[in-house]
Amino acid sequence: MDDFYAPKQLIDHYFHSQLKVLLNILNAEKSEKVTPALTAIDKDEYKQLFSISFRHKTDYYLFTYFQQYPNLIPSEQLQQIREKMTQQAVKSLRQLSELISLCKVLNKKGIQYVIIKGPHLARRLYGNAAVKVSVDLDILMVKPDDLPAFHVALTSAGYACVEQKLMTGTWKQRLFVSAKREVHYYNRVAGCAIDLHVKPLANTILTAHRYKDFFTDIEQAPFEGITIPVLPPEKYFIYLCYHGACHQFSRLAWLMDIRIFYLQIRDTMDGDKILSVARSLNMERMVLLAFMMLNLLFEVEIPGSIRSSVEHSSRLKKLVINCLVAISLERGGDLKLKPRFDRMVYLIRLNEGLTAKVDVLLSMVMRQGVGVVFGRNR
Repeated sequence: MDDFYAPKQLIDHYFHSQLKVLLNILNAEKSEKVTPALTAIDKDEYKQLFSISFRHKTDYYLFTYFQQYPNLIPSEQLQQIREKMTQQAVKSLRQLSELISLCKVLNKKGIQYVIIKGPHLARRLYGNAAVKVSVDLDILMVKPDDLPAFHVALTSAGYACVEQKLMTGTWKQRLFVSAKREVHYYNRVAGCAIDLHVKPLANTILTAHRYKDFFTDIEQAPFEGITIPVLPPEKYFIYLCYHGACHQFSRLAWLMDIRIFYLQIRDTMDGDKILSVARSLNMERMVLLAFMMLNLLFEVEIPGSIRSSVEHSSRLKKLVINCLVAISLERGGDLKLKPRFDRMVYLIRLNEGLTAKVDVLLSMVMRQGVGVVFGRNR
């Protein structure tokens, strides 16, 4: 592992120069040093850097960095990123307002749900919901049979179901829920989208029984004057690792969130406990991979008990390479045929057990079928 696990050589091999600049800035964010991570860059490089940062959802870190070292870029360019961050903050605060309103409605109706990521995670990790912009709000549905109740609650709040055909027949609902993980809603007035997760995890057609106890230990957390249901810290952290690993950690912001979450809880939760919970959820490999990526890119020390599980794993080393390639892709590059095929192979390797691997392939086939039935409007 020591020969393979040489961060500089791996990063030099798979990351182009501007991506390495971004990584240096993200690492400078956690450093106590006052020395800037890079020297002044020219206008063209600046544009490329911020284009890469936008893809990785790390604009906040660049903004705070260049505020600290304003001499590295022209003042008008610093003003542009300041205006962009203001727009993102407005969107984040709008999402926060929508989330609070929706939680009040769901609480009043007694519908069981769990809030994950989004404004709640931003407040938990950074102390400010405006810091982290999300594409949409994620709501986990505890009981699949509650889909009609959720639909009524969301539509009454001004949200339209993107898959409108879903509500025209019971068999279509069953097909959709079996094949896919989320139902999508959008509020044009609020400019806010919702991913309603009808099941907590993807690719769980044959293996759904493994996660029947996923919601057995929901916690109630105070949030902006109300109480919302969330996962306990161990499971929340593991879920973030699972989510990032399924997407090959292709956005560096996901790894930043996982890093900060772990640093906040590591003193109260040891590696053995993390692995124990992850193993019970069949997510051990996702967590091990997350720690390898954190160590490689952000020098987060891997706990001893976890390090012993990754030292001699050739499979995990190959998965790390897959993630580095995915991170280095240009914006939209993941939609091309080869990266899509590579991700399918990656997911098969990532999931443990023959049944879980078959689930990956079966889910892909069923999602294609759903695309034919419901159309590809999402």
